[in-house]
Amino acid sequence: MFAARRSLGYPTGIILRQIQLRGIHLMIAPKSNSRQLTSAALSIGNGVRIDRQSTTTNSTINQQSRWLARTSEMAPDSPALKAKNFIMQVGYDDPKVAEGVIEALQQSGVTGTALLSTVRSMAGRWEVGEDAGLEALVEAVKLQLVRKEGRTPITIYCIPANAWKSSEEDQDDFSPIEETPQNFQDAFSRAFKVEAMTGLTLTDVAKFGDGDGASELGDCLECACAGIMACSTCHVVIDPQWFDKVGEACEDEQDMLDLAYAPRSTSRLGCQILLDENMDGMIIRLPRGSNNLMDDIPFEG
Repeated sequence: MFAARRSLGYPTGIILRQIQLRGIHLMIAPKSNSRQLTSAALSIGNGVRIDRQSTTTNSTINQQSRWLARTSEMAPDSPALKAKNFIMQVGYDDPKVAEGVIEALQQSGVTGTALLSTVRSMAGRWEVGEDAGLEALVEAVKLQLVRKEGRTPITIYCIPANAWKSSEEDQDDFSPIEETPQNFQDAFSRAFKVEAMTGLTLTDVAKFGDGDGASELGDCLECACAGIMACSTCHVVIDPQWFDKVGEACEDEQDMLDLAYAPRSTSRLGCQILLDENMDGMIIRLPRGSNNLMDDIPFEG
């Protein structure tokens, strides 16, 4: 239902753990292994299965399919609590989601101090948007929680950049959208429809959503920082008639919007728009470009 593929890496002979959790299937290596990672795969599919495989013995342990269970109470200063806190510190600040990630890892055989080293390894160089598997596991947990809680499907209409005055040359930064009713009808007639679920952010839908509309939205939004509000590449413009229901940006989000491509008075970051029932039928507008500051961050390869 949800599709994504990435390359990670593992050398021959180390122990790999494979996790498949209601949509995510990935292979991870303990960070404590000192050899450099070289190849592996992460993909998203259906089902809930957790496998563990050792490449040194070629033995495979298949565990029966199961639903995600909520984690038990974590003792103060326990490895599980430290791993949960790290997940929240890198931007995934929903405690239920962080606990779900820990539970998935524990079910796969990652326990004790290996929990923290594993989530650190999966986070990759998160400061510059280089995730190594944690983001996809977080999204799989989010989606399962959404399904378990019986969230509501909603529809969003996206006006593409070439259907309205969306470039930097068209208007001043943070100016309101001004157009005639006919201009709006012409623009809206070219909108594409995105099916989504409440409880997810607009960026979640763009990156992991189901259907052609979500795929098209994902092509339009770069989402470079994995949704931790460290860039402006998921910038969208809320149609004025819907802005009151979405709400204004907080101060930190506004700081990022100051760096966005051609922001308007109703601009928001997709990663900060948490969808709810009041947004069913919402109209958003996509900018013609994006400013990705991640491209300008110097670091050694």
